Amino acid sequence: MRPFGPSPIKGFLVKRFLPVAALLLPLLVSQPAVRAAQKGATSLTPVPARSADAFVDAMGVCTHWGYPDTPYGFAYEQVKKLLGDLGVRHVRDGFHPREEDLFQTYGIRTTVIVGPTQPIGKTVQTLKENVHLVAMVEGPNEVDLFPTSANYNGKGFPEGPRNFQNDLYAALKADPATRRLPVIAPSTARNDSNLRLAPLRAFDHTVMHSYAGGQMPSRSLEGRDVNNVANAYRILGTGADLKPIVVTESGYHTALGSSVVLGGAQPGVSERAQAKYLPRHFCEYWNAGIARTFTYEFIDEFPDYDKSEHEATNAEACFGIVKRDGKPKPAYHALKNLIALLREGTWNPRAKTWDTPRVAPRALSFRLSGDTADVHHTLLQKSDGDFYLILWREVSSFDTAARKDIRNPDAAVTLHLGSPVRSAAVYRPGQGSQALKAVASPSRSIALSVPDELLVVRLTPAKATDAKAPTAPARLTSATTGTTATLRWSPARDDAKVAGYFVTRMGRLVGRTAVPTFADAGLTPGTGYTYSVAAFDAAGNLSPVLSGVVRTREVFPDLAVTDVGWTPAGPKPGDAVTFTATITNRGTAPTSAGTVHGVAFFVDGTFVSWSDTFRDALAPGASRTVTANNGPKGTSAWPLTPGPHTVRAVLDDLNRITESDETNNVREKPLAGVAP
Repeated sequence: MRPFGPSPIKGFLVKRFLPVAALLLPLLVSQPAVRAAQKGATSLTPVPARSADAFVDAMGVCTHWGYPDTPYGFAYEQVKKLLGDLGVRHVRDGFHPREEDLFQTYGIRTTVIVGPTQPIGKTVQTLKENVHLVAMVEGPNEVDLFPTSANYNGKGFPEGPRNFQNDLYAALKADPATRRLPVIAPSTARNDSNLRLAPLRAFDHTVMHSYAGGQMPSRSLEGRDVNNVANAYRILGTGADLKPIVVTESGYHTALGSSVVLGGAQPGVSERAQAKYLPRHFCEYWNAGIARTFTYEFIDEFPDYDKSEHEATNAEACFGIVKRDGKPKPAYHALKNLIALLREGTWNPRAKTWDTPRVAPRALSFRLSGDTADVHHTLLQKSDGDFYLILWREVSSFDTAARKDIRNPDAAVTLHLGSPVRSAAVYRPGQGSQALKAVASPSRSIALSVPDELLVVRLTPAKATDAKAPTAPARLTSATTGTTATLRWSPARDDAKVAGYFVTRMGRLVGRTAVPTFADAGLTPGTGYTYSVAAFDAAGNLSPVLSGVVRTREVFPDLAVTDVGWTPAGPKPGDAVTFTATITNRGTAPTSAGTVHGVAFFVDGTFVSWSDTFRDALAPGASRTVTANNGPKGTSAWPLTPGPHTVRAVLDDLNRITESDETNNVREKPLAGVAP
C-alpha cells in the first residue's frame, strides 16, 4: 500500500456487519414514494427532483499520476483519453503537473491531498499557483495507518495530524488566493480513530473512506460499524455543528483468486458485480446527502490477471474500472453510459469554464406498485424539464463466500404518474447507451422490470399550466431534546395553494409534511444539524429553500456494564458457554430507540461473541441484560477450555452511542473453567 496517495480501506477493520435490515432502514426512510408503495398506499407521492448535471458533478475517481511504474505514468496518454471519455469532472490525487493538462483538455479538476511531508507554506504556494484546477483540498490520508501522513513537528497520531490540520486550515483561510478553497478533514481507516482525533473542526467538509467490503452499496452508509456517516461526524466532537461529507475513497476490487482479503473484511467481487454496484453506489450516496463521492480507483496499477478475475490474487492491484492494459471493465462502460445520459454541462476550453444551463427542479408525483420491497430510487431533472427516475433493486449481486454472481430476477413494478407525460424512454446503462424502449404517448401507468442494476426512466412532462413557484417559507424555529427536534416555520404562499413542504437534514430528504411543522428523531445530543425546507404546490413547483442550523440539547446517556454472566452457570470444560452482560444507563438522557446497544465479549483477550439485538431506548437509571447472539465463527457460544480465564465485556464496542463518559464501558470477570 502506497501511503501518500489514496489507499483502499484496509480500515474496514471491523469485526462484523449488522443485519441487512438494520442497515437499510435509514435509506428507505429517505425514499417516501418507495415506502408508501411498500405499505400498499394507493395515493401518489410528490418527490422533489434534483439537478441531473449536479449528480454528475458529484462523481469522481481516484488517480495516482505520480506513480511512474503504473499506467498513470508509462501509459499517460491512453489513460488520459479513457478518463476524458468517461466524463467525470473530478479526480482525487496528490498534486501533479499532469493535472494542468487534464484541466485544460477536459475541465477535470483535482481534489488535492496534502500532508506534512513538506512545509505548509510551500503547500499553500503550490495551491495558489494552481488554484484554477483545484476543486478541494484534503487533509492527510489515513493518518492512523501511515506515519508519513501523521508525523508533524515531532508528534505522531493523533496529535500530529490534529496540529497539522489546524495549521493548514489557518494558512489556507488567511491567504486571499486560497481562502475560498473547500477544505476536507484528514481521513482515517479504523473505526475508533476519529474519536481519538476529536475535537477537530479545522475543515469545511468531513470525510469518509467507506468501502462496502464486497457487499451492496448501502451497507457502507448507515451500518454504524464501518467508516460511515456516523463515524465521519465523530471527528468533530460533541457540541459541534455537523459539516457536509465528501467520500474520498470507496469502491470494489475484482481479485477473486485469493482467500486473503484486505483488513480481514474486504472480499472482492466479479467485474459484472462491480458494474452493478458502482452506479448504485453513486446513487445511494447521493440520496444520503454526500457532497461528492470518489471511487478508488480509475485504472489497475499492477498486472494481476489476463482473462478471469478468479486468476487475480492481489486485491490492491484490482480496484480499477479499467484494467492495467487499458481495457475497460464493464463498470467503466456502465458509468460512462450513465454520465452521458445525465450530463448537461460542456467544457469551454477557450474560456476555461463549464457551460451549464440553469435547472429549476420540480417535484414529480408518482407511485410504485408491485414487487417494490427492495426497490430504491433517485429522481433527477434536466433544464429542459425532463425527469430521470433511476430505479434499482438494492440487493446483493455477488456471493462473496462462494465467489459467484447472484442471478437476481427483475422486479415487476408499475410506475403510476400523477400527471400525463408526452413521452417516456427506458435505459439500462449497464447494457448500453441506447434506450431499451420508447413510448410516444404513454398512459399514466408504465410497466417496468427493475433489475439489480440501474434502470433509468426518462419522462418528458406535458407543458406546465402552472409555472409559478410558491414563496419561500420563513423564520425557522425549533424545540429540541437530546435526540429529537420539532421544527416550525412561517407558511409559504402560492397563487393557487401550497400542497406541502419537503424537509431535508444534512442534504438528505427526511420527510414531507402538509403543515408548517415537522418532528425529527434519532438525533445525537449536543449536535447542530442543518435543515432545509422547501414548499411545493400541486403542479410540482418548488419554492426557494429556507435553511437553518438546529442544535439538540447537551444531555447524554452514560452506559456502563454492571455485571457479566454466562450460561450454564457452572460450566465445565467442553461446555458451550453463552455470555451475558447487564448494561445500565447512568446518564441524564435516554439512548435513542433503534440504535444497537452492542456488547462484544472477549475471553483472555480473544474476541469470541457479541450481542447486537437490543435496540430499545434505555432510560436514565434503567438496566437491561443482553445475551450473545452471534460471533466471528458464526455461533454465539464459546467452547470452554480448562481455565482459569478472564471474560471481558465491552459495551458500545463500535461507538454507535455518544456518551458523557466513554471510560466505563468495560467490565471483566474471572471464569474458572475447572472440571468439578
